[in-house]
Amino acid sequence: MPTVEFQFHYADIGNGQITNLAGNDSDPSTVYTITFDGQLESGDLVTLTYPNGATDQLQYFGLNDNGEPGFVLPGNPQGATDAHLILSNTQFDNGDPFPTGYDPTEPFVCFLAGTMIATPTGGTVVESLSIGDLVMTADGRAVPVKWLGRQTIVALFGINESRQPVSIAAGALGEGLPERELRLTATHALLIDGVLVHAGALVNGTSIQRIAPAELGERFVVYHIETENHEVVLAEGMPAETFIDNVTRTHFDNYAEYEALYGPAPAAMEELRQPRAMSHRQVPAAIRARIAAAAAALLPARSEVA
Repeated sequence: MPTVEFQFHYADIGNGQITNLAGNDSDPSTVYTITFDGQLESGDLVTLTYPNGATDQLQYFGLNDNGEPGFVLPGNPQGATDAHLILSNTQFDNGDPFPTGYDPTEPFVCFLAGTMIATPTGGTVVESLSIGDLVMTADGRAVPVKWLGRQTIVALFGINESRQPVSIAAGALGEGLPERELRLTATHALLIDGVLVHAGALVNGTSIQRIAPAELGERFVVYHIETENHEVVLAEGMPAETFIDNVTRTHFDNYAEYEALYGPAPAAMEELRQPRAMSHRQVPAAIRARIAAAAAALLPARSEVA
C-alpha cells in the first residue's frame, strides 16, 4: 500500500493564519505519513499517521492552484477552519506523483460542463459523451470519441487570472457564432479564419470575459474530447480543437481508465498544422476587428434588454 512522507501546514481559512494541525508540535521538520490504497481520486479516504502513532481519516479533494495536495476531514466542507490540510514538500516512497488533480505549471485545456458538441444526431452536452460516440468535425466528418478526459479543478485558493476559464457570448465571434454561450478553458483553441486561437487571447472584457472565481465555486469539472487524431469539432457551433497530447493525460481524474484501455505510452499524436495564436497580440488584426464589430452589435441589444 503506497505511503507518503511529508511536512504539512494547516490552512485556517477563517482568518488566514497557518497553524500546525497537531497543535503541540511546532517542529517544521517533523515527518507525518499518509497511507492510501492504490491511485488517489477526489473523494478517496486516506489515513494520516502522526509522529506519536495517532491517526485520522482524511478525504482527498485534489491539488490546489499551487500544486499542493489537499485533504479535509470527512463531512467537513473544504475551507472549514478546523479541517483543511495542505501538504508541502511531499515525497513518495515509490517516486510517483499524486495521480489526480492538475499541475499548476501545465494549463488545463478543456470544455466546461454543459458545452454542446455536434454529433450526427444533434447536439450533446460534452459530459454526456462516451467512448465510441460519434462527433462531427468542422469539415463534415463523423469521428468516434476515443476517450473523454475528466479533470476536477480545485479553485479553493483561487486561480491565476491568466488561467481563468473564458465565457464567449453567443454571436461574439461574428456570423452568429458561437450559437450559445461557449465556456472553455483559457488555453483551449478555437479555429478562426484558419488560425487556432486560444480562448484567453480573445478576451475583450465585454462579449468575451474571464469567468469570475465566485461563479466557478471551490471546484469545477472540465472535459476534453480525445479522438484518434487531433481534430476540429463543433462546440456550440464553433470549430474547436480536440485533445492533443502536448498536455499530459495523467492529470485527468480518470487517467486509469485511459491506461487500462490504451496503455501508458501511446504513440505521439500529430498536431494540427494551422498556426496558433496564444496571446492577444498574436491574434490577427482581421479577427480582432471582427470581434470588436460583433461586440458593438451585441452591446446595444444587451442594453435594450436591461
